[in-house]
Amino acid sequence: MQVLESANEIKERAGDWFEHASDYLEARWNLGVLDVSQKTANAISSLVSALILGAIGMLGLLFLSLGAAWLIGEKLQSLAAGFFIVALFYGVVGVVLYLVKDRFIKIPVVNTFIKKFYYEN
Repeated sequence: MQVLESANEIKERAGDWFEHASDYLEARWNLGVLDVSQKTANAISSLVSALILGAIGMLGLLFLSLGAAWLIGEKLQSLAAGFFIVALFYGVVGVVLYLVKDRFIKIPVVNTFIKKFYYEN
């Protein structure tokens, strides 16, 4: 009988241990899901904020560019020349940005998202 009682006690302890282990794993899983959800929400909110600010900035830049083109065109007595000069300026800026895109655009953006996902605060 002693052996049977010991076996039952071991069986109960193993069942308790398994229950505690499964509770622990479930809690860790839920914590991981909450952490990923929070980091994803932070990243998406940062992206949406950047998109809204970028859109507002682009509208401001558009009207500033139109005004500059108009002003240059009046000074040169040719509106078409003014718009061409502004377009040429943006073409040069675009080529320069394309040449340095990895160093000044891609790497900082990737680093920002890595910091948002892997570091606290």
